[in-house]
Amino acid sequence: MIGFGRIGCAVLCAVLGFRCVLAGENNWPTPLEISGFSRNSTTSEISMYLRGLAAAEAGLARVELLGRSVEGRPLELLRLTGPRVVEPVPRLRVLIIGSQHGGAEPAGGEALTSLARELLTEGLRPLLKDLDLFLLSNANPDGRDLKRRANAHRVNLNTDFVLLSQPESQALKIALDRYRPDVVLDVHESAVLKRDTLAREGYVTDFDAQFDVASNPAIPSALRAYAQATFLPALLAETSRGGLTAQRYLGEITHLHQPVTNGGLTLRNFRNAAGMTGALSVLLETKLDPRIDSYPTYRNLKVRVDRQLRCLRAFLTLVAAHRAEIKAQTRVARAALQTEDLVLSAAYVKDPLRPMVRLPMRRLDTRQREVLAFPDHRRLVIGAAAPLPQRLLITAHTALLQPILARQQIRCISANSDQPVSVTALRLSPRSTDVGSPEAAAEVTTTVALPPGSLRVDLNQLNGRLAAVLLDPRAPGSLFDYPAFKALLRPGEAFFIYRVGRQAPRNVP
Repeated sequence: MIGFGRIGCAVLCAVLGFRCVLAGENNWPTPLEISGFSRNSTTSEISMYLRGLAAAEAGLARVELLGRSVEGRPLELLRLTGPRVVEPVPRLRVLIIGSQHGGAEPAGGEALTSLARELLTEGLRPLLKDLDLFLLSNANPDGRDLKRRANAHRVNLNTDFVLLSQPESQALKIALDRYRPDVVLDVHESAVLKRDTLAREGYVTDFDAQFDVASNPAIPSALRAYAQATFLPALLAETSRGGLTAQRYLGEITHLHQPVTNGGLTLRNFRNAAGMTGALSVLLETKLDPRIDSYPTYRNLKVRVDRQLRCLRAFLTLVAAHRAEIKAQTRVARAALQTEDLVLSAAYVKDPLRPMVRLPMRRLDTRQREVLAFPDHRRLVIGAAAPLPQRLLITAHTALLQPILARQQIRCISANSDQPVSVTALRLSPRSTDVGSPEAAAEVTTTVALPPGSLRVDLNQLNGRLAAVLLDPRAPGSLFDYPAFKALLRPGEAFFIYRVGRQAPRNVP
């Protein structure tokens, strides 16, 4: 078994400031293990541990600062990579995010801290021959230390990836653009006990692990199809072989008669935002055991971390085994980001061939397992599409829009012109200000004079497709889903963002 050895152990322990017994090469206790699984690790403890690992294995690991939280805590990523060799199959870049929901879902951060040790000292180290790994264990350090789900501004970070209003979500966007991962995994926990809803009907949900993939309809169609039809079933099977019951993610079940769907379609969440970069993007949720029960360790933290570790090992094993296939899929997807038409509507509907689905649940009083029937609304219907333009012209409200585009790493330049410009305009329906569907506006070819202060957004850039979605009121996940931006729409008038030309194909490395 591979380990740091006695000298590396001494270095790590000196950095961490605690004693290690040097009899065993793999005696690398994490902060959680040192506490006897009696409490969540703090941000400073996780940071010191990861820095200690990087100091002991400087040739394979280093810590990089992505930014700081609202209260100034570091958002640190551990970068792991093996020796560079010429291989017929290119290396994959894998980004894994833990504990976006802070102290409410701490097991992800603890599991990724343990995973870092396994990748450097134990049986997972061979994966570094095929994978470059980027581990952000503690994506919400303020939430962890304040023992809350949200960040210090009380914002749910996992729904902030359109506005990017918080420094923590901005740091994740930086990571996506800086490292350009081929694969992304967003690690969460999900409470089976819903005190204010399902528990009132006497039940808790029943699962070990749930996975989902990015599903926003603007993500290139071939990548969505591969993720859903090929990768996800293989991941569920690989995880189940490890002894856990794994299923595709189901939307939160809050009462016994609700329709069942899969994960949300919006770009607000990180899974779909990552998919918009052309990465194979995956969500993991493991069971968060009820606090009302009694466990051998604090809130069953030892078992919860073990669940996550088993899922992480299965995920990385599968990714490494299929790296050539995944690399090919992401290469095609990144080319399609610049050319494929934009889908303007998508929705979950009732499945006429399978109107009901039977799901395992547990009674709250006895924890006895029962199988109950729910309406099955997991069929996803994709609607109309529109060509991707070459550029967008923003002729009003630029002071409101430009800061958000800047946070999204979308470049804008001045669009001053002395001559009218030929454009495609969206004329908003006079009957409704409803957005998120192609019926919200009709397309009209016209010419416009650009007022002073207008901006041009060329879509032949890294986040060009994202710009097209954010700035189109018909698209699921646009800025105009938010009240402050929806208020800018004027029914019966031309929309103030115009489209020019159609995007031409180009080669993407």
